[in-house]
Amino acid sequence: MAPKVAVILINRNGFGLTEACVKSLVETGYPNLVIIIVDNGSNQTEIEKLTNLAKEYPNIILHPMGYNAGFTKANNAGIKMALDRTADYIWILNNDTEVRKDAIDLLVRAFDEHKLDKRNTILSSIITFADGKRIWCNGLNDLPIVNFPKSAHKNKPVDKVARAGLVLKPASYGVGCSMFFAREFVEQHGLMNEEYFIYFDDLDYSLGCNNLFIQQPLVIHKVSATSGFKGSERYTPFQAYLFAKNGIHFYFRRKKIPWYEKIVYLGFTVWVFFLLYIRDLRAAKAFLQGILDGMRGKMSATGGVIPQ
Repeated sequence: MAPKVAVILINRNGFGLTEACVKSLVETGYPNLVIIIVDNGSNQTEIEKLTNLAKEYPNIILHPMGYNAGFTKANNAGIKMALDRTADYIWILNNDTEVRKDAIDLLVRAFDEHKLDKRNTILSSIITFADGKRIWCNGLNDLPIVNFPKSAHKNKPVDKVARAGLVLKPASYGVGCSMFFAREFVEQHGLMNEEYFIYFDDLDYSLGCNNLFIQQPLVIHKVSATSGFKGSERYTPFQAYLFAKNGIHFYFRRKKIPWYEKIVYLGFTVWVFFLLYIRDLRAAKAFLQGILDGMRGKMSATGGVIPQ
C-alpha cells in the first residue's frame, strides 16, 4: 500500500481558493490521501460550503477552529489530526496553491530514492507564480550580513531552472507555502511555535534542518491571495507588527546572529519596510511597536494588535 499522505490546508474565508486546491490534490489520483481543512474562523456561509465540499470528497476532514488562530496554531491542529490518523507523511500547503498531478508521487519517491533522513528533512519543490512560467520560490536563503530571507531564482523562467528527474537543491530554510515531511520529523522536532501566529514561522520550524527542493515545478502559488498582501502593496498594522516582531525574535534569539549583524538587520528592515510597504501612520506605529516588543522578547502571538 502507498504511504498515507495527509495534506493540511488552512482556510479563512477563501473557499474558492481552497476548493481549487482540493480539486488539484484529488486529481493527482494518489491512492492513500487525506485532506485536512482547518478553518480559521470563517463566516457561516463559508463553513456551509466547506461542509458540502467534505461531503463531495470523503477523504476530506473539516476542522473548524471557530476563530482566527493564526497559521501556526491551525497547522498544529492539522498536524495532530494527521498523526492521529497514522499519516506517514504530512504536507503543509497553502490553500492558494494548486499542485501538479504527479506532485505527491514525486515527493514520496524523493524520500525513498534519496534515502532522506525522515527525522530531519523538509521537502518542497520549485513553486511558481500562478502563470506557471515564472518562479516564485526555489528555496529560502539569508542575504549575507543583512540576514533577510531571499527567495532563490525568484521571477526567473521555470524552463531555465527546472531539471528532469528527482534532482534536489538544498536551501537554508523551508517555505511555509509548501512543506512536506515525515511523521518522524514531528516526533523529532515537535510542533510549530505558535507564538509566531504567522510570518517567520517557517524559518523557525526549518532552522537547522535538511531543507531540499525538487527541481521541478510541482506547485503554483496565487501569491498571498489569502492574506491580501501581494508583495508590493501596503502592509496592514497587523502584518507590519508581526513582521517586525517575529523577524527580530527569529534572528536575534533563534538564529542568534552576532551583535553587528543585529544593527545591520534593524537598519535594513526599517529602511525597506518604510520605503516600500508602509503607507499610513497606523502601520508605521504598529511596525515600531513590533520592533520594541521583539527587542523586549515579548512574544504573545499578536501583541494586542487586531488581526485583519
